[in-house]
Amino acid sequence: MAFHDLATMIAYFVEQQEKIKRLTAEIDEINQGITTELVEAQDHVETAVANAGSVADQRLADLDPSIREPIEAQLPAMREAKTARKAELEQQIGDLEKARGEIEQQDAHEMAQLAQDNPNLNEREEILKRKVAEAEAAVAQVETQLQQAGAGLGWLFSAGRITKLRKQHQAAATALYGLRERLSEVRNTWVQHRTNAQQQDQRLQQAWRLRTAEIAKLTQELDGLSSDFEGACRHAAIEAWVRAQETYPSSGVAELDQALEQLVAWRGRLADCESGVVAVSEIMGLLKGVSEGLARMQTSIESVKQEQDMHSELSTLRIEPPAAFLQFHEIWDALLPTVQDEKRSIAHPKAFADIIHQVIGANLSNENIEAMFNLAGDTLAEATKQWD
Repeated sequence: MAFHDLATMIAYFVEQQEKIKRLTAEIDEINQGITTELVEAQDHVETAVANAGSVADQRLADLDPSIREPIEAQLPAMREAKTARKAELEQQIGDLEKARGEIEQQDAHEMAQLAQDNPNLNEREEILKRKVAEAEAAVAQVETQLQQAGAGLGWLFSAGRITKLRKQHQAAATALYGLRERLSEVRNTWVQHRTNAQQQDQRLQQAWRLRTAEIAKLTQELDGLSSDFEGACRHAAIEAWVRAQETYPSSGVAELDQALEQLVAWRGRLADCESGVVAVSEIMGLLKGVSEGLARMQTSIESVKQEQDMHSELSTLRIEPPAAFLQFHEIWDALLPTVQDEKRSIAHPKAFADIIHQVIGANLSNENIEAMFNLAGDTLAEATKQWD
């Protein structure tokens, strides 16, 4: 729809924001699908690199000299790098084992401290419990004496004694209150010590597990270097060569050529997914910017309408929307069928990215977006001149 006054102009802006919101939801689903495909492609690339490296390692002597010689030329540098890596691993493992030992000591200390606090606090609690019982008995005794002294006409003939007993009762009750507070404090202290110790123990255990896992990982790498240092250097040189090449000549080994062909294919799939993710990021950023800009402008239009509604002497503004402004917003309906074809977009992320880039270039460039908002602002400003 178009618009002809402030009310329909506001409705138009709301409608365009709803269309953008729908587009955004559709594109977000595509983004999730392409991202999943991207992660899968990354895994396949790494698997293909490992497969090609393994085959080349096993058949190194059979490889074409154009491949074998560059790999062998990297071996001295790899030996140097792996020697440094061994020293680094030994240092890291030593540091981690030391840290793990310190954690064990700290954990043992925390548990020992809790065990030490327990009997100490228990003893204090028992002492206070006895004192509380004695104070309760003292209060009860004074209360009994007060009842006896005040019986009958005792309040008249024993006024002095009653006053003295009341003071004793107040003192005993105050002492009892203080003892109960101290007993409660001891019990709360024990609960807090136990809670703190449990939480600290959980943190220490987690830290211990993390360091143990890291030690195991690094130890496995170190064992591999120590058990077959030359083989590790050779395999690293081969994998470095595989990763560095974008295209591969015939290796002279059919199995390796097939593995490298799979690697190239998965790299292509990965590149397509990356282009799709980039395109999604670009279009989502633009859609967000346009939607927020429309919301801000809608607020301005609503302010003008509020002014119009509040003053009956103001005429109802008549608004003629520019054709270029309306044409700009036709893109939302035009783009919707593309983003609704989720399966096709995920299966062909490069094609999806190409469409998005065409849309951005033709319709959603920064220049076009700025021009659209300028048209809207000029249209509103021109309309308000009717009140002059």
